[in-house]
Order: sequence, then structure tokens, then C-alpha cells
Amino acid sequence: MISNSTREKAKATKAYLEQKYATMKREREESRERRNTLEQQMAALRLTERKKEQYRQELRSKELQSLRHQRKRLAVGDFQPLAVIGRGAFGEVRLVRKRDSGEIFALKSLEKSAMVLKNQVGHVKAERDILASADQDNKWLVTLHYSFQDDHRLYMVMEYLPGGDLMGLLMKEDTLNEATTRFYAAEMVLAIQSVHDLGYIHRDMKPDNVLLDAHGHLKLTDLGLCKKMDSRVDLLPVSQHAMNPEQAAAAAAAAATRGGGGGNSVDASRSKPFSRNRQVAFSTVGTPDYIAPEVLAQKGYGKECDWWSMGVILYECLVGYPPFYADEPVQTCRKIVNWKQSFGFPPEAVARLSPQCMDFIRRLVCNAENRLGTGSVEEIKRHPWFNGVDWSTLRSIRAPYIPPGGGPQFDYVLNQLQANNPEQSGPPYQELVRQITANFDEFTEPCELPTPTPVQASAMGHAAPAAPVSIPGRGNGALAHDGAGQGSEGELPQAFGPDGKPLTFNKFIGYTYKRKPPVRMALNDGLFDSGSAEADRSSATPPGSYGPHGDMAPDSAGSSSEGIAERQNPHGGSSRYGYQ
Repeated sequence: MISNSTREKAKATKAYLEQKYATMKREREESRERRNTLEQQMAALRLTERKKEQYRQELRSKELQSLRHQRKRLAVGDFQPLAVIGRGAFGEVRLVRKRDSGEIFALKSLEKSAMVLKNQVGHVKAERDILASADQDNKWLVTLHYSFQDDHRLYMVMEYLPGGDLMGLLMKEDTLNEATTRFYAAEMVLAIQSVHDLGYIHRDMKPDNVLLDAHGHLKLTDLGLCKKMDSRVDLLPVSQHAMNPEQAAAAAAAAATRGGGGGNSVDASRSKPFSRNRQVAFSTVGTPDYIAPEVLAQKGYGKECDWWSMGVILYECLVGYPPFYADEPVQTCRKIVNWKQSFGFPPEAVARLSPQCMDFIRRLVCNAENRLGTGSVEEIKRHPWFNGVDWSTLRSIRAPYIPPGGGPQFDYVLNQLQANNPEQSGPPYQELVRQITANFDEFTEPCELPTPTPVQASAMGHAAPAAPVSIPGRGNGALAHDGAGQGSEGELPQAFGPDGKPLTFNKFIGYTYKRKPPVRMALNDGLFDSGSAEADRSSATPPGSYGPHGDMAPDSAGSSSEGIAERQNPHGGSSRYGYQ
């Protein structure tokens, strides 16, 4: 008789092998296409056979370099921790520097045992899969560069976006004016469309999951609740099917307060005040505020649920609080299910918002069958509120808000961080790290990283690392864990489930991923480039910045924006880098 553990291993191995060979096939086709392109361009230029062979050899060399890059195994010791920028129940997000290249990334680390015990395995794998499937030139999703694992943790190495999240911006400004909101609404439309084009529903759209890059443009993150669009889906367990609205509201609220609506969260909980002359509302991690009514009512749903969530986010940007806010999650769910009676704009918002703006939001916060975007995204783009929006150039125009320290200043600081070794630079390096993480909350608790032993370090091809850079007020960026019970090699003790049996992690087979760098020819006469000119510019741009905006300059205050009310943020920045 085959055990469940063996079946689980076989299933995971099958999925891994299918993915591996599909990737190999795609890479062979891409390599063949590059060779054909080179031959066509050389023929058009009527080069001599000697010159042609020179270029062929250079292409072969580039291909081999790319293969070697793919084969090199990564470990946590390959990254120098600089600062903690997010921390929660399942792990941390930290700013790191890759030792061999100096590149700056955000490293998300998650405890395997917590993933298994909290039934988050599917969520973390879904996030990894969708980010891995996104093209290198996808402008709307945070870029996943690598994913790897060790005996106890999962790691995702992502581009670093220094602007914090949209919730952090709302905490600072309270509300955004209509023009600014329209700009971010348009970018959000394209971002959600990019998820749908990959064949997924996001299912967890909220301000916390909308990140800002150095130039104030947005990208989506926290894709752990994404679901394939192959059928109508349900968010809550099947056992909660066919409940009446009151039961659905109670069940959804319970799930939200347990964190069940937050994907693979790296933040346990956090209050975010919304001010309208007085403090009237708080939004917490796991809130049901942005969930569509068809999700709560267990009717089954499709991509249109993301457009409802966007409508709620826009309402919050303009009014200062979510439309269905209540003191208790169950009350919020009740309001959402009964949205026809509970939804409306306050008088002061009606007085200052355009009819087109309010109509647009009302056509998102409505029945699924009548909702804009249910047919196609073009329904949304054609709405009068977006008249004059050039959808093809949004990413290349100046954003209405430039994060403090963003723009060219960020590019300069990033280049300095990459060019200098933090273990040798001392206080000046610490100051650079402080500047580049200014939009995130500080973490004062000490945290340690299990450093590799000399033998382990030698196997990874570098010396045993020195102590991480200590940034006062920020910790050292290393993964936090309970040191009690550790072995002499810095390993964590065996984890056990509630039944007393040791936890096994067969479900994480195949989690490792490396984004293949573009294979391009660096020839003096510019004969051949397997990527586009745009790809060349983006590859030369440090992670977390956007190349075409290199000439943008922040306002004298460093931050921005026409029509955004100046307001002190008593809470610092975002505490979790949007990676839930």
C-alpha cells in the first residue's frame, strides 16, 4: 500500500519534472530564435565569413554564461543582510545585497513549518508560480529574480521598490485629489489586467498590496491568493457553501481576523488610522473591507471580483476610509453583502468629486453582472472618467507623487550601495541604507541570521561572512527566529505538527527558480541584440528603479504632488513592503 507521504512526493516530483522539461523546451526554442535572428542580420549586412564566425562564437559564449548562471545553486549566505523592512507571523522581508554582483534586492523569507501548520503552502506556491511566469518586461508586477529553500525556510528574492505601499501613502496624506486618484486608477487597471492576462484572478486587491517604485509608479505584489481562471472559484472552504448572507458574513469575518484573507502574510497585524477631522476608522491586516459580495455570499466568482476591490480602493483614496468600514469585521461583511443599502458617498465628497468619478466607482461597486470589466477591460478604459488618458504611455510620464528619496536620488544611492562593500564602509554605508529604506517602519528588535560555517561557506564559493551591517533602529536585516534549541551549526530544531509527528516538507519540491538573464550581444557596431532597446535600458537600470524615468527630478521637498494634502505621518512608512 502506498503511503500518503509517498503519494505527495510523487505528485510534487511529477509537477517539478513537467515544469523543468517545459522550461528546457522553451529555452531551446529561444536559443534557436536568437541564432536565426543573428544569421538574418549578418546576411543583411553582407559580412565576411570570418566576421560571421566571430559573432557566432560570441553568441555561443553568451549562451554558455547564461547556462552556468542557471546551474549555480543559491543559498542565504549569498546575500548580505542590510535592513529589516517587514516582519510578521511567518517570516521577514529584508533589504539585502548579493555578494557576487552587489545588486540590491528585497529578500522575503518564510518558515516552512508555519506554512504547513497554517495551510499556506498553496498560497506561497501560487505566488512563486505567477511571478515566475511573468515576463521580464512586465511593468506591473514586482519582479521575482530567484526563489530557493533550505531545510527550514523558503526564500524569494525580489526587486526592491523603495516607495512603500499605497496604504502608507494614504496614511501620510489622508486623501488624494481626483486627478492623482485617476492616475493611480489607470495604472491599477493595467496592473490588474496584467494578472488577468496571465490567466489568474488576484483575489486580494487592497492598498497594502499596491507598491510604489522610486518614481511613484505602482506595481502589484502579494499574489498568494491568485487563482487560475479555469473555472468559477470560491474563496472560503467548501464546507461553508450555500450559506445565507448572515452566515457568510460571519464566516468571512472569522477568516479575516485569523489572517485567512491575507495570503502568506509577513505582518501579523497593524493598525492604520484614517483621519477625517477626527480618527474614525482603522484598517487592519486581514480586513474584509475589499472583498466582493459574491465572494462572501459563496456564489462563485471570476475576474470581476478584482474590479470591485479596485472600486473600494479608489473610494478610500478619495474619501479617506473604506465604504464598508465598521468596528468589527462581521459588521463590515454584513455591510458588503447588503451593499445596496450601505454604499454611498458622504455629502462633502459629493460636493468636490466629479459626476464621472462617482459614476465610475458606482459601476465597480455593484452587482457582478453589471460591473465594468466583467466583459472586458476595455469597458473600464472607455469610461468617461478616463477621457484623455493615454494608456500606452502611463508608465513613461511623471507620476503625481514621487516618494521621499525617490527619482534620481534613489538611483544614486542604489549605485553607491552596489559599488561599496557594507562590511568595509561603516557609517557612510549605514546612512545610505537609512535613506533607501526611509519609507518603511523601523524594527528595533535584534535579529540574527544563521551564518554558514567555514565548511558551508567554502562549499558556496566564498568566505564565511562577517557580522551583518547593523543599522541603528532597523536591526540588521537578518531573518528573525527563536534561537533556543539551535544546534551548534545554527540549524533550527525539528518542527512537529499538532499530532506530535515531525513535519515533512515534500510539498515544496520544485520551489527553486532563477530568472534567466537576457542573452544579448555586446558588439561594438551594435549589430545584434536579442532583446529590444527597451530591454537593454531596463537591464542597465538597478533593481527597483525604472529606466526611462532617469531624468525625472523630485520636487524640492523630495516628495510631491499637486493637490495632495500635506500631512505628517506619525507611523513612519509601511512596515511590510507590501509582501504579505
